[in-house]
Amino acid sequence: MTLILPFSENFFFMLKVEHIGIAVKSLETSIPLFEKLLNTACYKMETVESEAVATAFFQKGETKIELLESTTENGVIQKYIEKKGEGIHHLAFEVADIAGEMERLKSEGFVLLNEVPKVGADNKLVCFLHPKITNSVLIELCQERKQSANENRQ
Repeated sequence: MTLILPFSENFFFMLKVEHIGIAVKSLETSIPLFEKLLNTACYKMETVESEAVATAFFQKGETKIELLESTTENGVIQKYIEKKGEGIHHLAFEVADIAGEMERLKSEGFVLLNEVPKVGADNKLVCFLHPKITNSVLIELCQERKQSANENRQ
């Protein structure tokens, strides 16, 4: 008996929800709030200069929460908050092969916001899908970056 699967023979797919991104006005205010809410400490803070965003990460079990604060007055997160207020900004899915998954989704008619993966927070390569095609939900694809020998020595 042959099993026929409803997706491509290359088996590029989303592995799991990697994190939920939440836009906030202030990490200083939001970190203590989420520490109380989740009953866990923020395990990592990082600034992604290319995106003009400061991030703070929390983890409960397999679930990660990423708080996002704009580092500039005209940053993407600042514009989002001005338009929609604080709240859920994106859903991120872990993928095994980001380039392959980007190619698959593009061939399925999805619009990518970047044509090549970018370096994001938490040691990830990332790509976003245009929310006009995903029912107004910003979707992020992310894959763990492989570190070079030079990065491993630091």
